[in-house]
Amino acid sequence: MTTFTDASTKRECTTKTKLIACPLIKFGCTSEVPYDKLLEHYSSPIHQEKLLKAIENYVRELHTKPFYDHTQFDLEKDDYSEILQTINVLAEGVSCLHDDNVAIHNNFVQVLSKIVEQQEQIEKLKKLVEKTLQMLSVADMNNKILQNEVETIKQTSSDCSSISSNDGSYIWKISNVAEKLANAIANRQISIYSPPFYSSPTGYKMRMRLYMNGDGQARGTHLSLFFVLMRGDYDSILTWPFHYKITFCLYDQTGSQRHIIDSFRPDIKSNSFQRPRSDMNVASGIPKFLPLSIIQETNNLYVRDDSLK
Repeated sequence: MTTFTDASTKRECTTKTKLIACPLIKFGCTSEVPYDKLLEHYSSPIHQEKLLKAIENYVRELHTKPFYDHTQFDLEKDDYSEILQTINVLAEGVSCLHDDNVAIHNNFVQVLSKIVEQQEQIEKLKKLVEKTLQMLSVADMNNKILQNEVETIKQTSSDCSSISSNDGSYIWKISNVAEKLANAIANRQISIYSPPFYSSPTGYKMRMRLYMNGDGQARGTHLSLFFVLMRGDYDSILTWPFHYKITFCLYDQTGSQRHIIDSFRPDIKSNSFQRPRSDMNVASGIPKFLPLSIIQETNNLYVRDDSLK
């Protein structure tokens, strides 16, 4: 019969490298375990499996042993002592498992608490990032608006050499065509304005608006050219709505007289041709005035010295 190691003897062992016989060796558990690995061994799946096997075995023995006078079991003294020792060892193993479970539970609670805390921090960071992105988007939009205004001022200043007219006609020289087209394609400045001019010395104030890369459905395919009524000094004595025919002409700068001419009559019901209540009315005109491919051709008739007229 195998003698089980007493629990008190095991606790008194202080040498970590000493091998201890597992109390459940006869049930197929590991024969010897280093002392400092006992707790880890008690928690192992094989030990727990053998522990259940030992309990089932002793319970089965208790039920199969005959008893007399319904008060005493017919157990030999050595068997009884062995059972008590085994029960003590099993109790200690269960205690170790309980302690391990408590430690695991506490660790789990701590880890869960840290996860919740990190999730809260992540949510705060997400909100901060969203707010930052919104601010960057607004800043980018404002920057584009300012850039458009600066480009308009620069363009207006560069074109101021052209003499404004007051006879209803105006020759608009557009310089730096390649740069303006590139800016329009890149959305840095999608349109440019001509300097203001008048239909007569006391007439309507107006200007042109050009989309170098097209506007609306003409975007990317055509030049879009529009007419814009402005609030003028003589609006109070003029007839409204504005109803005069408007003609656009892109000059052939080679002398071949192959000008591009297009015209339209105002829709007098449109707000674009009513008396202006702000600095400018909404532009109206010809979205598909000229295919872009024409002015993008090398040595075309209309671009000379990087300028249009």
